[in-house]
Order: sequence, then structure tokens, then C-alpha cells
Amino acid sequence: MVSIQEKLILWTGKRHFGKTTSVAKLAQTARDKGFNVGGLLAPCVCRKGELVGFDAFGLRSKKRAPLARCKAGKGKAGPFNFIADGLKLGNVALSVEATQSADLVIVDEFGPLELGGRGWRRNVDSLLISSDALILLVVRQELADAVRQLYAGFPQRELVATMRNSINEVITMLKNRRHHLEGQNVQA
Repeated sequence: MVSIQEKLILWTGKRHFGKTTSVAKLAQTARDKGFNVGGLLAPCVCRKGELVGFDAFGLRSKKRAPLARCKAGKGKAGPFNFIADGLKLGNVALSVEATQSADLVIVDEFGPLELGGRGWRRNVDSLLISSDALILLVVRQELADAVRQLYAGFPQRELVATMRNSINEVITMLKNRRHHLEGQNVQA
């Protein structure tokens, strides 16, 4: 049974194992079912089969900007340089104003920066407090426990990004939330 009270979904999986791809499919499925989806995707950017960085893609604006690129000489696992255009796009896409009427807000991804109080952390904290939307955080499996503890005060559920039924579970949660809210409006 899906709880109507759940506010937060952790969309988990291993590093570079399809979390962004599956959450993009979820976003499209939710839209196709009539739900308003906001937030941010961070698709990989590869050249000649090598990861060179990530872009920011606003789910509402459909705008795309470079977000991060591997530092020169560091290779696939090296640290990243963050790019102002992508950070700006992400902060706008994850703002309370931009997500005001959303049923689902996607944050791709919530990682070490956010656990350290940086990155999209301020946006997520604000959304959890002020938004009526279901908030979905894309999280690497090894960070899931830390994110769960950080947001222990919010009803939450973890779904494995690559499990076939995960998209359907989120759609069911959205339908239940909508039905619950419509019932409240009828009673008011």
C-alpha cells in the first residue's frame, strides 16, 4: 500500500547505471498521465565513449546548459569543474517559484556536495518545507543511508531506479496524492 503522506522518494542505483535515463522515462510517463513535472536532470556528456561531464536540463523550461566537466588530466574518475550557466539553470529549475504547481519535482542528482550542504541542498530543503509536490532525489546507492538520515523527518520511500516497477510505483503515488487532495477540496 502506498502512503499518501510520503513526501520524498530516493531514486537509487549504482554510479553510471541508468538512474538518469530511468528518471527521464519516469518524467515522460508522468507527463503522459497528466502530471505536472518540474525539476532538473543531469545527463552525462560523453566524447569518444569517455565521460567528460554533465549538463543541466530543466524539465519545465527544456533548456540545457553545461553543468560540470572533468578537470583536465584527471580522467573518468577525476573531480569536476562546475560551470556557472548550468548552476544557474539548476537553481532556477529547482526554485520554489519554478516548481510551484508541480506534482513531481525531480532532483538529479543529490550527492556528496548536497550532503555537505552545497550544490542543490538549499533548493531541496526549501522544496521539502514549502512544496506540495512529491520530491524525487536521484541518489547513488552508497549515499542512500546518509540521505535517508539527513531527511529522516520527512516520510520517504526508496525505489531502485532500474527496477521495472519503480516508475509504476511513482505513478501510483502521484495518483493517490491527487485523489487525496481532490477529496480534501470537495470537503472544504
